[in-house]
Amino acid sequence: MMSIFTIILFFIYMWGLGFTVSSLIQNVQHSFEFHIMNLGIGLGVFAVLSIILNLVRIPLDWKFFLIISIIYPIYYFSKNKVNFSIKLTKEKVFLVGVLIIFLFTLYTYSGTFNYPYLEDTDPWGHSIGVKYVALEKTAFDPHLEGYPPNVVLSYVDPYPPAYDVLLGILHQTSPDIMWTMKFFTILLISLGVFFFYFFIRRFVGDSKKALLATFIFAALPSYLSHFLWAHALVITLFFPLLYSFEKIRKNPKWWIIGAIMFAAVWVSQNLSQPIKITTLLFIYIFVISVSKGKLSKHIAKGFIGGLVLAQVWWSVAIYKYGFSGLMKLTVGGEASSGVKVGEAHLSLFDTISNKIMSILSSLTNPGGTGSRAYGFDDFFYAKGQNMINNPIGIGVFVSILTIFGIGYIIWKYKSQILNKENTYLAVALFWLIFTFWGVNGQTFPISIARGPFRVWMLLVIPISIIAMEGFYAILTFFKSKSLRNLIIIILLVGIFMTSATAKFELNHAMWPTSGFSGGHPSTPFKYGDWFGTLEPNTAVFLYSPRDKLTIGYGAFSCIWCKEVLDFRKDQLDKDVEQLYSFLKSQKYEYLVLNPGMDAHYLGRNNKLDLLQQRYDEILQSNLFIPIHQEKDVFFVLKPR
Repeated sequence: MMSIFTIILFFIYMWGLGFTVSSLIQNVQHSFEFHIMNLGIGLGVFAVLSIILNLVRIPLDWKFFLIISIIYPIYYFSKNKVNFSIKLTKEKVFLVGVLIIFLFTLYTYSGTFNYPYLEDTDPWGHSIGVKYVALEKTAFDPHLEGYPPNVVLSYVDPYPPAYDVLLGILHQTSPDIMWTMKFFTILLISLGVFFFYFFIRRFVGDSKKALLATFIFAALPSYLSHFLWAHALVITLFFPLLYSFEKIRKNPKWWIIGAIMFAAVWVSQNLSQPIKITTLLFIYIFVISVSKGKLSKHIAKGFIGGLVLAQVWWSVAIYKYGFSGLMKLTVGGEASSGVKVGEAHLSLFDTISNKIMSILSSLTNPGGTGSRAYGFDDFFYAKGQNMINNPIGIGVFVSILTIFGIGYIIWKYKSQILNKENTYLAVALFWLIFTFWGVNGQTFPISIARGPFRVWMLLVIPISIIAMEGFYAILTFFKSKSLRNLIIIILLVGIFMTSATAKFELNHAMWPTSGFSGGHPSTPFKYGDWFGTLEPNTAVFLYSPRDKLTIGYGAFSCIWCKEVLDFRKDQLDKDVEQLYSFLKSQKYEYLVLNPGMDAHYLGRNNKLDLLQQRYDEILQSNLFIPIHQEKDVFFVLKPR
């Protein structure tokens, strides 16, 4: 169910927070760039603000964010007149082009609404964090006695929670959690089109090139998908971050916004993407500094200030869990497992050295759920049948343009590559080296980035810039205007047909999901149909320990409550009277039995007979009323 009110609130939160911060360090400019980029800046401010409010125990309530976001804009506009021109200019024509790309991107990602469930694993996990923040109004783990940290809240504490907090705040005014998660995730990613354009326009200094690079960027299937995970926020934040660092070069006061945006990256996702983004930002700063002959102290302040500000979350997490505990909960692997066997007899220096090497090894581990060695075809061809969390592939035309662009840049600029006007080319080339190497973590002898498949979304950035240069370089070989126009059409259509169509096909396909092991293939759809008949937050108890499915479908089960976790322990040892008493005490309205799922999750280890016994007791007792049945899938009962 669409919530127009929440959509309006989203733009008020983001624009208001962005306007408040940006207008305090520069004169207000009533331009499309100023107001649109305030949305991106507002995203970063929201992320950091939510962490600060959470730290000082101020409830994460949408009304607080609304008040904070509108206080200064109301004051400003009560004192100043608005003079916003809508006169059609050349720059506004380019913006119309960006708007078209944005709308096409939004439509492409709208394929997420083709089915009534959440995809794969991560989105179901995020739904728990979103519901927890929405109801409990905190991003700190409840720390239940007798249970380890984040036993059920995989993406809240110590995992940086900005993504779940954002969606949780939006969910407070938008009751349909599935719609809220899907819509605002694809909106976040799609707004990245505008943020990318305005960054490139400043970085390159040419609106035409920026529009072309944005078209290529949006066409590539390997730049995200409509998958629901924190990467949708952290990668989107990267472009306002780069934009703010570009602005520092003109207005030193922008280091404040740069620091906020950098900190926002570090509180929006665990170490995986923030480390990669930090590396890309460091490359940018290094090349800019070399081209100028010195490091700007204001850029350095933005970089260091962001890392310091991020400690609002990370230092607290280290204090609560210890460094090893934090690494175990956010990264995993032997980097967090304490001193290894055989280390006890080593010197303190050797022990520390081994630990540092272990951590570095974990942070550059070329593994990951979707990582593998990639070949030529994986880059050259973009396919509609692809990975859902992060697709791979570039496409024929963009690949050729990129190769041509690399050769052209090296041949034409040679020793002038670090000249001020060519700095963006040098940055793009170094970015390309890092991201291409990162993607090939399982192909090259040395890996430099954890989870190579997650680097695909970053590889798109330098490719968009270099392919754009290759595009313009090809046009220089044609003097006839009509012939140049023909080549432009061929290249644009070629990019669309060999890249964008694959992206559209993938994002409008019927994606699979998880969590229904042992169930009938139609279970996710049947569940979606039945849950869709309920009022939001109806209390539903799945006999299988799959409470996250209940939450993801828009109903409710307090998965983080000790009473529910206690009952789930040795669940089959509880007889029907105990089950009934539990459901009534926790105010559950429905009990769902799914023979396939229940057998998979509860009937293992020779417990199928006991499971069947419990079924017989439930069905033969007079404690439950049959409500609904889907043949061979599941049936629903209501406690009397």
